[in-house]
Amino acid sequence: MKHASKLAFLAAAGMATAGAQAAEFEVEGTTLTLGGEIVLNYLYEKRDDGNDDTKFVDDGSKVVIAGERDLGNGITAYAEAEFEFNVLGNNDDVKRDGSVLGFVGEFGEVAVGASDNVYEDLISDAVDPFENASFEGADLTNEDSMVTYYSPDFDGFSFRLQGRHKNRDNQSAKVSLIAAAEYDFGPLALAAAYDSRGSKDSSKGSDFKSEDHVLGFSAVADISERVEVGARFSQVNNQDGNDQDFTAVVVSYDYGGGDLYGGAQNFDPKNGSSSSQVAAGINYELADSVMIFAEYGDLDRQLSNGNVIDAGDTDKLGVAGLIYEF
Repeated sequence: MKHASKLAFLAAAGMATAGAQAAEFEVEGTTLTLGGEIVLNYLYEKRDDGNDDTKFVDDGSKVVIAGERDLGNGITAYAEAEFEFNVLGNNDDVKRDGSVLGFVGEFGEVAVGASDNVYEDLISDAVDPFENASFEGADLTNEDSMVTYYSPDFDGFSFRLQGRHKNRDNQSAKVSLIAAAEYDFGPLALAAAYDSRGSKDSSKGSDFKSEDHVLGFSAVADISERVEVGARFSQVNNQDGNDQDFTAVVVSYDYGGGDLYGGAQNFDPKNGSSSSQVAAGINYELADSVMIFAEYGDLDRQLSNGNVIDAGDTDKLGVAGLIYEF
């Protein structure tokens, strides 16, 4: 299925794990892990503003440093930091992409920092096997300054809670609350999630009111040993009244050397005409830790009434790429 843009040092329910060829070192009781990935893409973008683009790009190469330590009493601490770089040399910047500190035990997991949005984990990713041709979705709470709790697995049921607080002088405090739950039956997993996307002080004591929240449901089913189907419904509630619905289905087929995948999505705004998106792709494991892929997406950014969602967005996308994990 989908190759994560972030190396999966943190597995679901969060223990630190090495990437495909990541190196591990023991230093006075702490396990340090060093790894990363190089991502190169050749892209063709047909844009809705008429400025089509063809380019060869680094699409997120990075180095990841992680560490974990047994604190005793069944508790393990871990930390991870990611640093982006450009292997093509188009710029010399090396910048921190994100970092997280966490604690894992029988209680579950607590993480502080740039954790993935749990709505995205269980809802958005259910229909996103793509590297580049991902379907459009709702804007979610930014993935920084997060405090996240992952519950243990209760015979297939688990939940995740997340909060983010931002406050500026002379402005209302903003608090984002995100919650997600999943029940894994084995061949079928069902999930629901909520993202407040930032609530603001209502000026009535300590009360807060939601604004622009997102509600989503997903299902992922193993039809056979090689075929997986994912479905998602997301409802975006906007204060201006222009609510939006996203409904998507994807199918992935493991043909042995890689995956063949594709899907479709319907975008239905309350104000304006609906539109549809389709995309397909294939990947192949060329060698250990080396994957190549090709994708095409007709993302239908222009609505039938002539309105463009975001001027300059890619309308059609073709991409061939290579990913090397180390």
